[in-house]
Amino acid sequence: DLAQINNVKYGLLNADVWVAQVTVIIEKKIKEFELTAHRREAVKQSLQRMLEAFINAADAHMRKQARKGNWWKRTKGAMKQKIQDKLVDIEQIKAGIPEYADKILNEMSKPAGRRQIDGHLQGLIDEVSDSTFSVLDEGPLANLRSRYHCLEQLSCQHSINRQIARNHARAMRQVLMVLALTFVLITGVCAAPGTEGSKGRLVMLTLCCAALMLCGVLTPMIEVEARISELHIVLLGESVIFTDQVLYFQSKSVLDVAQVLTATGKPEMILVGVLVVVFSVIFPLAKLGAMLIYLYDLKGLRRAAITRFFAFQSGKWSMADVFVVAMLMAYVGFNGIISSQLSAFTAGGGEAVDVLTTNGTSLQIGFFMFLTFCLTSLLASSLIEARCETKAQVKNLPSAAA
Repeated sequence: DLAQINNVKYGLLNADVWVAQVTVIIEKKIKEFELTAHRREAVKQSLQRMLEAFINAADAHMRKQARKGNWWKRTKGAMKQKIQDKLVDIEQIKAGIPEYADKILNEMSKPAGRRQIDGHLQGLIDEVSDSTFSVLDEGPLANLRSRYHCLEQLSCQHSINRQIARNHARAMRQVLMVLALTFVLITGVCAAPGTEGSKGRLVMLTLCCAALMLCGVLTPMIEVEARISELHIVLLGESVIFTDQVLYFQSKSVLDVAQVLTATGKPEMILVGVLVVVFSVIFPLAKLGAMLIYLYDLKGLRRAAITRFFAFQSGKWSMADVFVVAMLMAYVGFNGIISSQLSAFTAGGGEAVDVLTTNGTSLQIGFFMFLTFCLTSLLASSLIEARCETKAQVKNLPSAAA
């Protein structure tokens, strides 16, 4: 939810957000604009050029009228032009252009004139803002606001972060409790090898392995996140800031990955998804079941080849250890790739652009739970095999002595 509400498409890549920030900057610059001596001189020169061009255009238009139409219109136009040349001196009018420019600037500096100019510019800004928009589905954002009872993005972020902190603290307490119980069981089994009491402890250790395995495949194993913590752009001397812009985020468990693969509908992806479930869920569960069958010799199945295979040899085929190593390598690979790409993105900024990126790739609870399961199940199978072989040897001692 946090990655969704901070997605870059709702912030940095959203035209509406840019329009809102840039409009505020332009409005501020308009209100702060003052005709200082340096600015007045530059504006005056521009006004003088425009006034001179206007006078030249008007004079050219009047002279052009004397050469258009029939002979009567041309005669009247020529007479008007001669009278104009006698009464109006164009060069004298042009000589007064600096004075005209000063009067215009004086009118612009008056409060009434300033209000009219500001209002006209504000109208232009509003027109441009209304014509600039992005076609974006904000339905997911509305759903999140409704779910967390917040009206704006910032308050939603705070609510989600608080919920994440509470969930993480509760999950860590539960994980530490499970790991502590696992350690106690292992200590108890190892402290009383070959006794009748160890049989119940081995059963509890096997069930503990099942709990560890389920936690490993049901909870996220790796979290991949690439985020722009802060993007600072200087525009017209003002700051445009975007924070917590999520470029990419994924957090999935083993079963989530299998579901995504099978949902593609492609045969090769479905095959990979099935293999993931078989080697990560079915094989480990079969191994734990076979360990209990071997321990209690249910219906005389201890000597069955399939029982011994799943109890003591399936570890070579289930690839649990390979799976954990693959997850670790995936973490290292994702971490390196994202760090490299984000550093390149940061290096692309100029003096007016300051980018602070964050690589949030991290191993999650599921990875450590599954790793603990792999180690604990190997230890449990070894202890069960050693206990059963020891009891068998003890039973065979009287017959050997006889």
